[in-house]
Amino acid sequence: MAASRTHRTTPLLSVGILGCACFLSALLVKPAFILNRHQGVGPKPARTVVRGFKEDFEAWRTSLTPEERAMVQKQAQGEFNKKFRKSDEFKKDLPKEKVEAFSKILGKFFDNEANDYKKELEMKTPDYDSLFERRNNKFDFSLKPVVVEIDRDADRRYRWALIKIAAAEAKGEKFPNSSPMNEIHAFPNRDEKEHEFSVKMVNYLKDAANDADCPEDFKPAIAELVEKGVPPAGEKFDIILPQVLVVQFNHMRDQIQEIAATYQNKTDAEFAELEKEMPNIATKVMQQLTKTWIETRDEIQANADHSKEWFKSQNEERYKTKADVMKAVWEVLPKLTGSSVPPIDEELLADLEEQPAVEEGEYRHSWGIADKLYKSEAIDAFGMKYLLGIFETKDEALKAFNDWNQEYEKARADLKAGMEQWGKSEQARLDKDTAGQERIKAILSEQRSR
Repeated sequence: MAASRTHRTTPLLSVGILGCACFLSALLVKPAFILNRHQGVGPKPARTVVRGFKEDFEAWRTSLTPEERAMVQKQAQGEFNKKFRKSDEFKKDLPKEKVEAFSKILGKFFDNEANDYKKELEMKTPDYDSLFERRNNKFDFSLKPVVVEIDRDADRRYRWALIKIAAAEAKGEKFPNSSPMNEIHAFPNRDEKEHEFSVKMVNYLKDAANDADCPEDFKPAIAELVEKGVPPAGEKFDIILPQVLVVQFNHMRDQIQEIAATYQNKTDAEFAELEKEMPNIATKVMQQLTKTWIETRDEIQANADHSKEWFKSQNEERYKTKADVMKAVWEVLPKLTGSSVPPIDEELLADLEEQPAVEEGEYRHSWGIADKLYKSEAIDAFGMKYLLGIFETKDEALKAFNDWNQEYEKARADLKAGMEQWGKSEQARLDKDTAGQERIKAILSEQRSR
């Protein structure tokens, strides 16, 4: 009876979880979730083991008996002891086959070392012919433009996530993963059987979208998926899913498979009870994971939006000078601190009256209110990067590079002209120095005559 249970599959367990009341179990769990009861962990791919000297030596060392290992260790420790070297114990040797095996290991080690040395020597030796052929090649000193997109919304979300995580850790708690990142996942559609399964899942999602428990955020995605439909069998069927939920649901799937594996030697009644209860448990867990993720994701996004709106609230009309700002702060400060404040120094106020409340170029700065910005960089022939600025559009970033590159090319042309002029002046100076030329000719003549 036990043997027959060993080969029993669990399609009801896995499909039950996929088809349970929470439609996310169909949307967010990979097809790999539908596994055999005994497929909890698939075989790992074989890996090639590169055996070095250490591994070979350890393998040889384990072949020694305890007595032989003790003898070798004692001989090694007494290697520089003259009295011990004269003893019979030092002159003992290992069996011939083990000595030969160790010789092969050493031979392999030295052969590898010799090959490595030859390779290093070949790498160090320059190809003189190649260098000679390249003597007339012109080096490209031109600059290359690079425009890097900066996702300021993602920066704000990351900042607020770090703040929430630190606050939770201070209380001894954990803050859930709130990343809104999506990733593409392939659903099975290689043959008619898999195609039929995918069609059923899409139809299930269509009905689930009308359920009261369906999150509002997912309804547009479901509608788009239903409208797009499942492609014909054999074609790719990709779905965009939230990365956080995919990771969490996959972890839950693995745990369910581990639990199922522990039921190998259970009775049929016990396994039937597992099949009955597990879909309901998995559904509740999925619902809670989804609810927690949506809440934390929205909380972080709301904080990020608030940061952006705070920068947008800057008003040029409200305060004309920094003295106006100082007076406004001084007016509110007693309400916040609960105590009176001394009067503002008249000289300080007079100084602040000369300073505008908003510095030129700082009003509603793009770093605080933009969704995306673009960093313009120039890369020279040696890989050095030069930051040209951060701009609100790609066109502005490219224009900054073009303007900077024009100045760079002009400077290069001026430098080249200056070097050519310097070379001509040096040549003219040498041409006038006839005495120096005569000395060089005399030295060369003397050398030829020897």
